[in-house]
Amino acid sequence: MKWSQTSLLAAIEQTYGTLPGAMLAMLTKDIELRPLEGEEVERGLNTPYLGAEESMFTNEYAGISFKVELVGSGTLGVAPAWGPLMRACGMAEVIVADTSVEYTPISDAPESVAMHFQLGRNKHTLLGAQGNVSIELEKGIPYLSFDFKGLYVAPEDNALPTADFSAWPKPIPLGAGRTTDFLLHGFEVVPSKLSIDAGNEVEFDPTLTTAKIEFLDRAMSGSVNIAAPNVADIDFFTRAKDSTTGNLQIKHGPAGGHRVTISCPKVQVKQPKYVERTKKAELEMALAILPQTGNDEFSLLLD
Repeated sequence: MKWSQTSLLAAIEQTYGTLPGAMLAMLTKDIELRPLEGEEVERGLNTPYLGAEESMFTNEYAGISFKVELVGSGTLGVAPAWGPLMRACGMAEVIVADTSVEYTPISDAPESVAMHFQLGRNKHTLLGAQGNVSIELEKGIPYLSFDFKGLYVAPEDNALPTADFSAWPKPIPLGAGRTTDFLLHGFEVVPSKLSIDAGNEVEFDPTLTTAKIEFLDRAMSGSVNIAAPNVADIDFFTRAKDSTTGNLQIKHGPAGGHRVTISCPKVQVKQPKYVERTKKAELEMALAILPQTGNDEFSLLLD
């Protein structure tokens, strides 16, 4: 089989752990399947001879990670093809017809996805999958990075499916005239790199009679590199020392279904330090992305 011949299909489950009917093709990059994870239990038997002994494999599950390009559907009020992935990462999807699609975090009843990963004729299915998502903005193409855990299903022999990528518009590269309105603590600064991590804690939780992927916790964080400002204009060192919070915002792409706006209203900068980039001074800072009243620390708006 050829390494380059891979396919990933995914869809929201209507009932947890149950394969839905129609599956959508995911246009991925850097995909990595962890086809069999779990625990090996040593039997520890007493024998009159030396030698290795067999172990029993139990509490099996599977995992998968990959990137997708961060771009809207191209149509106002139509969810992007990667929408089901966000919903399975503890995000609510709110659609306003002919206007916008917005993703915001939730604390209860996260959804799950079923996935078919295929390499050649080998098909691996994950059920009840939930995961974590992070955003990567650096020069080039913007990406969403996903990491999922799902219930294990024995692999099958299957012909590669026909992939329909018509719901995946071409991405819009980051850069001047396309990426705008970056604010940090209300100040216009010049970023070279931004990452945001949902910080979802997702674990396989087996009991004697059940097996489920559990969405346990969330702690959003991030990091940013900006052109080092004069402290007379904005002093991020004092803001970090005093635990001052402020907003973060960035927009990318044209309006009309392609524009992406990321908003975090309460962000704490941590331990700023100087770094060099192409002989210019930058500030590199970790970010704590904090809720205000709950489930409001992050918004990804497509309009």
